[in-house]
Amino acid sequence: MGEIANHEDFHPAPQWLTESYLEPILRKHKQDAGLEITDLIIKPATAKGENYASVMTRVRVEFVRSDTKVSESACYIVKTTYENDPFVANIFAGYNVTNTEMFMYEKVLPKLSEILREIGDNEKIFAETLHVDYEHAAIIFEDLAVLNFQLADRLAGLDFEHTQLALKKLAKMHATAAVLNERRPNMLTRFERGLFNRHTKGFGPIFENLVGVAADFAATCSELGNEYQQKLLDLKKRVVEYATQVYDPQPEHFNTLTHGDFWVNNIMLRYDEQRKPQDMVLIDFQFCSWTSVAVDLHYFLNTSIQNDLRFQQQDALVKYYHEVLVGTLRALKFEGFIPSLRQLVLQVESGRFLAVTSSLVCQAIMINDQNADADFNALVKEDERGRNFRKLLYNNKKLQDNVKRVLPVFNRCGLLDVVD
Repeated sequence: MGEIANHEDFHPAPQWLTESYLEPILRKHKQDAGLEITDLIIKPATAKGENYASVMTRVRVEFVRSDTKVSESACYIVKTTYENDPFVANIFAGYNVTNTEMFMYEKVLPKLSEILREIGDNEKIFAETLHVDYEHAAIIFEDLAVLNFQLADRLAGLDFEHTQLALKKLAKMHATAAVLNERRPNMLTRFERGLFNRHTKGFGPIFENLVGVAADFAATCSELGNEYQQKLLDLKKRVVEYATQVYDPQPEHFNTLTHGDFWVNNIMLRYDEQRKPQDMVLIDFQFCSWTSVAVDLHYFLNTSIQNDLRFQQQDALVKYYHEVLVGTLRALKFEGFIPSLRQLVLQVESGRFLAVTSSLVCQAIMINDQNADADFNALVKEDERGRNFRKLLYNNKKLQDNVKRVLPVFNRCGLLDVVD
């Protein structure tokens, strides 16, 4: 009974993950007190070096129900924390990532799906939650790979069809979260630990260091030069504060629970036989925060879509997002502030500094194709290995082309200026 497939290149599965552990969970989920597990196949799904904050374990359960005794199977992912490095663990603890994601999967995401179904919308936006275990800091949810969901290509960027689908799902998450918080006041406003927040600046060195590398790149680039280098060096000291100001919820804005880390690798897609995207779900909810929708929009539009869309179609994409957002809010009879398109555009514009951080820092990390030293320490620490790795990120030709294109735009908008 129970096959465990471990390999030295993979993180081992948790020892407590056994038939006797899973059986009562499955009985509750399937609403069958007499259900019995007949076999359990456990396969580690996270290679060492692939993720520094969590470990994924793939579980296939064979079981029989009490009434039929016919063998059935189900597949799940067990997500557990992985904190082998005290330095990294301490920084992530400041962002409360584990408790945030457990609360999301247990209390929030199922409610958002329920709210959507109230208006006859059965669209799948999230993986179904099986169980959240606070003792082991573990989340068990359905294995989307079995449903033929897969990751998109983070280096290629999403085309118009993929981007629209992503924005539709995001708008529905934002709308249902606003409705949930209206019905249960302050349930979601407690989420205050996004990538930028007033409680911790643990990720600050990543943004400061990479803005500094961008300054070095500008100095060597004939299209940019010393003016841009100096502006970026001055901005380096203020980048965290300026970004945090965008995250501060403003009473005149449409605020909701944002995903907080909405980019290509945090969505999964299902395709038809012609490789057309059929469906999409959102994953990874560690950095959710109650703030302006501009947070998710700038982060996504400046890291995850193809350049022709990024530089020529953003207005149209924001308009599409607005249509889905408003349509969903009205269908759900939301009584709070529903922004007009003009109001939303102005709100997005007021948060445009996040286009700077997303372009110069986040995308540099996301489209990196040199993985030898790619870990959290190399992003944060001021040592030779860290400096070399961060410089390597800016050797990426695609990133260089993007930076040469966006910096003059940011400069014309005053986004590179330091304001006292």
